[in-house]
Amino acid sequence: MRDYVQRTPFPPSKDYITLSFYQFRPIAEEDLIKIQYYFLTDLRAMDIVGRIYVSTEGINAQISCPKDRVEHFKEYYATHWSIFDKIRFNPAMSEGRAFKKLHVRIKKQLVSDGIDNSTFDLYNEPTYLTPEEWHNELTSHSKPLILIDMRNHYESTIGHFENSIRPDVTTFKENIDAMLEICKGKEDQDIYMYCTGGIRCTRSGALLKSNGFKSVKMLQGGVTAYGKYIQEKRESAKKSGISDGNGAEEVKSIYKGKNFTFDKRLGEPITDEVLAKCHTCGAPCDSYCNCSNMACNLLMISCPTCLEKHEGTCGSTSCVDMVKELNAKQKQIDKNHPGLIGMKARPGIKPYHEHRLRVRPLVVMEMRKSKPSSRVQ
Repeated sequence: MRDYVQRTPFPPSKDYITLSFYQFRPIAEEDLIKIQYYFLTDLRAMDIVGRIYVSTEGINAQISCPKDRVEHFKEYYATHWSIFDKIRFNPAMSEGRAFKKLHVRIKKQLVSDGIDNSTFDLYNEPTYLTPEEWHNELTSHSKPLILIDMRNHYESTIGHFENSIRPDVTTFKENIDAMLEICKGKEDQDIYMYCTGGIRCTRSGALLKSNGFKSVKMLQGGVTAYGKYIQEKRESAKKSGISDGNGAEEVKSIYKGKNFTFDKRLGEPITDEVLAKCHTCGAPCDSYCNCSNMACNLLMISCPTCLEKHEGTCGSTSCVDMVKELNAKQKQIDKNHPGLIGMKARPGIKPYHEHRLRVRPLVVMEMRKSKPSSRVQ
C-alpha cells in the first residue's frame, strides 16, 4: 500500500477536513528519523498538510486531509502505523484547509512542561469520559466541581466550560504548577480537567495519578470533540423535527464561546456567545489574529473596524507606518512578481516581544502608553 500511495498521483483537492490525534507510547530514539521520513513521504503524496510531532514519548498531530481521502488515510494509518494502536481521530467542527504545508518534527517532549518523565508514570492515564459522559456528569452535579481548564489564558478567554477554574497562565508548565496548587490536599476528591484535544490532560492527569490522586477524569478528545458532539446533537434535533415540537430535547452546550485552535483558523465557534472584547476598542469580539507587522506579531483580538482602521496591525504607530510603507511599495511592483507571494511586513530584525508578551497585547499596549518615545509606540 505504501508503494501505491507514493506512486499514485492524486488530483488537487479543494475540500479538506482537519483531524487531530495523539498517543503516548515508548518509541526508540533511533526510529524517530525513520518515522519522520515516512510521514513526510507518504502524507505529501496524499496532499495532506499539517503539523506532526514525534518523540520518544509518542506522537501528536494536527492535519488537514482532503475530504475524499480521509478513509484512504485511515486505511494507510492502520496498515503502516500499528505501533500507535490507541489513536482516536478527532475531526474539527468546521471543514477547510487549516495548514499551508506539512511539517514533521522530532521533539524532546510532545508537550513541554519541564517535568522529568522518570519522576512519574506517564502511562498511568486518567479516566477518559466521552463527550456525552462528560456532559452528563457535569450537568448532574448540584455542587461545584473541581473543573480545571488546562489551556493558556488566551485560549480560555474566548471560550470555556461553565464554572471551570481558568488559571491566568501563558505556558503549559505554568498551568501544571497552577493545577498542583489547585488540587493540593484534595487527593480523595474527583478532579475534572479539559484542554483542546486531550494531550495536555493525559499528561497532567498521569502526573496527578502518580502522586496519589484517586479519581482524575478528563474529556476524551478535548473541547474539539465536545464541540463536534454538540454540533451532531443540534443536527440530529433538526432532522427529528424538534423545531416543530417533536423529537428529543436539544442538548444545551455547557461550553460557551469559541474553541481556540493552533492553526490559521485561531478558533472555531461552539456557541454564539461572545465572551471577549477587542483589545483595541473594547467592542464585543472573539476573533484572534496576529499583527500584520511580523516583527511585532502580537496575538490579539481585533474587530473588523479596528483591523481596517489600523491596516491589520495592533494599532501602534510604527506597525501601521511600516505596513503602509510596504503596501505602497507592493503597488509599484508587478502583481505577478513571485516575490509578492506570501509577502508581509517583515523587516528582518529580532521580534519586538518575547512569547509571554506576544500573547498579552493589553500588557504591551499599556507599556507603550508609559513609553511614548520607544520604537513601538
